[in-house]
Amino acid sequence: MPLLEIRQLSPATRMGLWQMTEEADSPRQKERQAVLGLLLAMTGDGSLSIGHEPSGKPFLVDANQRVVGQSVSISHTKGYAVLLLSAYGRLGIDIEWRSDRVERIAHRFLRPDEQAASTDEKLLIWSAKETLYKLFSEDNLLFNDMRTVSIDGQTLIIENLKRRVAVKVGYEFTSDYVLTYAELPA
Repeated sequence: MPLLEIRQLSPATRMGLWQMTEEADSPRQKERQAVLGLLLAMTGDGSLSIGHEPSGKPFLVDANQRVVGQSVSISHTKGYAVLLLSAYGRLGIDIEWRSDRVERIAHRFLRPDEQAASTDEKLLIWSAKETLYKLFSEDNLLFNDMRTVSIDGQTLIIENLKRRVAVKVGYEFTSDYVLTYAELPA
């Protein structure tokens, strides 16, 4: 089974991680199969599916295409998919394949007042900003609208400069990827 883990992040929020080993006609189909597999594993409800707002933001729908009152965030990278579900609040999650490709684009997402000493730190900041972008999707944040405040242990603080609010972003590295996630109660 490609399900790697379902983890309780808080009383109302769970995260699921899937390794994409399924055969599919396209990478997008493989990603969709993985997300639906995660959704079923996490909820036990085969009637749920994922809809998308015009902006691309995902939401849950039941068999009658009615919106289900849970928040959802999705991400995938080479070989992995991750799903974050919560009974309330805002969510953001990102998973990025671990490589040095981030070095070529670091100048696009790092602000002059941000420091990143290594490729891993650059990748972490990139992923955390992607997470914050999803968390505040209606703000249409640009990379310069977000600033890294601190990196410590398994969390970092990123500030949404438009709202002047700092958000704690959890993260973890494996040999394959970096994973970042955040939740804000409603």
